Amino acid sequence: MAEEVKSIFDGIEVSRRTFTKATAALGAFVAFGGYPTKHFDRLIETAGAQEEPEEKIVHTFCGICSANCAVKARVKDDMLLELSGNSEDQISGGVLCVKGYAGRNLLYDPDRLKYPMKRTNPNKGVGEDPKWVRITWDEAFELVAGKLKEIKDRDGPQAIAVVSRPKTWQKHFAKSIGTPNLIAHNNTCYITHEIVWRATVTGKGRPWTTDYSKSKFILSFGWDQPGKAKNVQARDFIEAKRNGAKVVVLDPRFSVTASKADEWIPIKPGTDLAFTLAMINVIVNEELYDKEFVEEYTLGFDKLDDFIQEYTPEWASGITDVPADTIARVAREFATTRPAVVATHKRDAGGPNYANSWRLSHAEVILNALVGAIDREGGVIFERTPKLPKFGEYFEIPSYPESVKGERIDGLEKFPILYKTGKASFPTFVEGVLEERPYPIKAALFWKYNVLAFTYTSKLIEALKKLEFIAVIDILPTEIIEMADVILPDRTYLEGSGVGVRKYFAKYPQVAIKQPVVKPLYETKGTSTILIEIGKRMGLYEYFPEGTSGKSWNEAQLNALGTSFDEMKKSPTGIWSDKKPFVPKEEFGTPSKKIELHSQVFEENGYDPLPAWAPKRDLPSNEYPYYLIVTRKPFEKMTQSQNDPILREIYPENRALMNRTTAQSLGIRNGEYVYVESRAGKIRVKAELTEGIRPDCVCVDHGFGHWSKELSVAYGVGGNDGDLIPLVTLDEALERKDPSLGACMSDVCVKVYT
Repeated sequence: MAEEVKSIFDGIEVSRRTFTKATAALGAFVAFGGYPTKHFDRLIETAGAQEEPEEKIVHTFCGICSANCAVKARVKDDMLLELSGNSEDQISGGVLCVKGYAGRNLLYDPDRLKYPMKRTNPNKGVGEDPKWVRITWDEAFELVAGKLKEIKDRDGPQAIAVVSRPKTWQKHFAKSIGTPNLIAHNNTCYITHEIVWRATVTGKGRPWTTDYSKSKFILSFGWDQPGKAKNVQARDFIEAKRNGAKVVVLDPRFSVTASKADEWIPIKPGTDLAFTLAMINVIVNEELYDKEFVEEYTLGFDKLDDFIQEYTPEWASGITDVPADTIARVAREFATTRPAVVATHKRDAGGPNYANSWRLSHAEVILNALVGAIDREGGVIFERTPKLPKFGEYFEIPSYPESVKGERIDGLEKFPILYKTGKASFPTFVEGVLEERPYPIKAALFWKYNVLAFTYTSKLIEALKKLEFIAVIDILPTEIIEMADVILPDRTYLEGSGVGVRKYFAKYPQVAIKQPVVKPLYETKGTSTILIEIGKRMGLYEYFPEGTSGKSWNEAQLNALGTSFDEMKKSPTGIWSDKKPFVPKEEFGTPSKKIELHSQVFEENGYDPLPAWAPKRDLPSNEYPYYLIVTRKPFEKMTQSQNDPILREIYPENRALMNRTTAQSLGIRNGEYVYVESRAGKIRVKAELTEGIRPDCVCVDHGFGHWSKELSVAYGVGGNDGDLIPLVTLDEALERKDPSLGACMSDVCVKVYT
């Protein structure tokens, strides 16, 4: 040991005191999961300094999820020590979720992509070694730009897909190329809510703010955000409970939210629509609705009155497995305990889980309107956001090529309401690539989307193997890089800059800044820099003029607020606020300027203007007798956090949650590995037995089943639920007239066996 220490410090004069400080610091950082060797080198190099570096607080915001909670980073000697919440932020409220606190582990993950690389093995597939070769950034930019330009010139811009969240720079890059194919995950996430709110209330997107803390009755149809670690929703829910709010949860599974509720109703999966229709029947016929709000701010109540008569509690009881008396009682309590609200977020029963989810989402909007809970305190609120410049106007970008309005590989243009949102479809993208309909896709640029984010993963692999060229911008070596030809290593949110408008809870306009808390590690670059360089080298100079940069765009947004990035960095909070009293909306974004219970937009586009009953897609059979439910743990960020050793220690692998009686009838023991199989595929996971799930259901956690050997912690752990979920085809969605093109994430039935 003495010889090892001597070799480490060879050539460096260091006192016993500074050596003790250095080794103590090293031990502390290793306890937090370690950090790259270059940081250890820097620590040793400065160990002989006479003065210990001072700690400082750097204000930024979290990039783990789209809530973007404002964060205080405690930093010393360019080393991140700790992350905590910013109390001035409407969203974080001074605390973070478990994933936010663990964000440091992503920054210092030793498996991170560190420099550009190119593939030398032309064969692609699961378990195929790409045989990476390190290259320079110039080589990487030239290779990617050259290949994309070649394909654009030869096959047309539509032959290139940009598979990315629809962020500012990614949208601009795709439109600059001229491709209509910006492909995102929205129809596996929240698209049903988005379409319904657009058609019935806002004329644009869905609201993200719900004022739970002032609610007196919270009704959940599969909503489980307190159990998903969405910080602001969990805090507000707890505050509502402290204030005496009643909570009723309808969920086949005894969720975390159900465990905190006054009443748990284990409804049959995919039948929530019947329950809501029966509630509306009771509230309308017994005149329990908010007459003043309905008369002043809604349209179509007369049509709703006629429509709802057939949907009685007795009718709904036979579909939902819930007694008619219970349905009627919940309806009366909900309507007379105000403010009341139907809680929704993303992948609840009104999210894209079932073929009838968009209809349920519409019924939930109607319920909220009937009790006056739309843009009123204690209900769903439209976020108040500041007016910021438009990207194209600030940079004086010319009109994009007409080709961006052409036919899409995912068929989105066939869904007129959805098409206007620009929110894309994973399943029909895969289908389109495989069938080359309406044309072949030759290249794809992926940004932070992993293979496991898609449904029917094996079909995606088939589709990717058809492509001529794939470039990936990412942070960790997930499965998608094994299909790539070039890797472009991205920076983490803790190394980047940005402007974050408060949306997940915004009663007044508020903006937080993101700034590097430490110097960027390795040879990584920011996303905007990467896309700008590729665009320029493709010859698209008019879309990337001199001065185009992420930095200048951040500055432009803050200048519009009367501040600057430097001023925000120097502020004691890192937050800009325009506090003002909450004033409810009097007009809405529909053609009538009212909340349209009977939607003109739906009717004009050939969809049901009121949420008529329709069943879920898949029903149990002799071969597949159990309903599949997919859920997400609070310490998981979809497929992106499984390589964190601390989070893995909390929950080592995903499981198949089964009713104890059902499992015993199948001879399945707790903790035993079982196969869960659907018509799409099968996975092998441990069984977890409980009384807290319906006997006809099996619940699997999302995000596991990584097969990339470069992920030293996540590799080989658990099963990928996406392997169980069939693709929603374009023809299927058109036939059932689903305006949202929802992915039916839990509209699957399975069998379980050892």
